[in-house]
Amino acid sequence: MSDMSMDAAASERAHVALERLLAAHEAYFDVEHDYSFAGRDFAGYAELHSSASQYVLVKRAKLWETTSHEYLFFKLVSHLDTATFDELVTFMKEEAIAKVSLGPDHMNSFLSLVIIADSMDADLPRHVRRTHFRKSFMLGLKGWADLRVCVVCLDENTVYANARGADMVPTLEANTF
Repeated sequence: MSDMSMDAAASERAHVALERLLAAHEAYFDVEHDYSFAGRDFAGYAELHSSASQYVLVKRAKLWETTSHEYLFFKLVSHLDTATFDELVTFMKEEAIAKVSLGPDHMNSFLSLVIIADSMDADLPRHVRRTHFRKSFMLGLKGWADLRVCVVCLDENTVYANARGADMVPTLEANTF
C-alpha cells in the first residue's frame, strides 16, 4: 500500500486524533501537516530543538553547552500489520537518521514515530515493545540518537510504546482519547 493511500484510508477518528496531537505539540515544536521526507509521506511532523548551558558570572565564561533535538513523524493507517510496522521502523533507522545534525554541542536526538491506527495485528504490541535502536556518534563523544516508537490503536483506546517511547504515552493518551 502506498504512503498516500495509507493516510487516506485512515478513519475520520484517526484524522481528528492527529489534529489534536499536532495542536498539543504546537506550543513547543515546529509543526507541519502533510510532510514528505526521503520519498515518504507523513500526515504530520514536529521538530524541537533545545539547548542548555552553564556560565560563571558572565555569559562569556561558559562552562558547557548542550543541544537536544526531537524529530517526530506522524503516520496514519487504517490497519497496522507487522510488515508495515517493520517498514516504517526501518525507514526511521536508515533514512530519518539523516535528520540528526551533529553540531559542536550535540548531546542527543530523538527520532520519534507515532503511528495512529484504527486497528492492528494482535501480536504487534509485543513487537512494538521490543523495538530498539540507538546510534552513538564518535563513541558517544558527539552524542547519540534514540528511536522512540508509539502506536495509538483507536479500536482498543490504547497506546503501545517501546522503552524509549514510554514517556510519550501520557501526552498521546491525554490528547487522543
